Amino acid sequence: MTIHLKNESRIILHLRMTGCLLVTPPDYPKEKHTHIVMQLNNRMELRFSDTRRFGRFWLIRNDEKDTYSGISKLGLEPLSTECNSEYLQSRFGKRKKTIKECLLDQSVIAGIGNIYSDEILYRAKICPTRSASSLTAKEWQRLAEIIPECLSYFIKKNRIEQEDYLKTKGQDYRNTPFLQVYGHADEPCPHCGKTLVRTVIGGRSSVYCPNCQKG
Repeated sequence: MTIHLKNESRIILHLRMTGCLLVTPPDYPKEKHTHIVMQLNNRMELRFSDTRRFGRFWLIRNDEKDTYSGISKLGLEPLSTECNSEYLQSRFGKRKKTIKECLLDQSVIAGIGNIYSDEILYRAKICPTRSASSLTAKEWQRLAEIIPECLSYFIKKNRIEQEDYLKTKGQDYRNTPFLQVYGHADEPCPHCGKTLVRTVIGGRSSVYCPNCQKG
């Protein structure tokens, strides 16, 4: 996220795993792990809290080059038209890494995390343990179509009114009711009824259906 300031400087921030931003009245009780408070023109406050302190802020002055945040190293936005099957296959098609690990590569696609990579691969009927080099042209095409479709679905489902977001302190807005596989290991597959399986890929937990997503 980038915040543009009036003096043409900008603040670049990354929430990481537990970071949270809240816009609150000045007399609103502060969260326990509030680390940064910014005063806004309308007298409200923009507060940053982070339980595990993984979040990062960088102040980039108007005449300064950003050599800190790593934004320039990020890949395409997954909702962009450029993130098509040709692009995916050209960047991943020869890799021996699993397709799950490839989807998490922020230098190729920016913004797909552990949860949504599982959901994307489930919808695309591709096993997360398969090597990227094993995918066919038809599967790359299906994956390119599913990525924006799946992310757009969850963006819509995660919408929340500002008042409700503040009331729940930015935490109680998870999309768990809408997830089909992530977090549902040992439960029936929503499509075929077979038991969903949990595995670890590249150090990250992954859940899939061995019947719908054949290896």
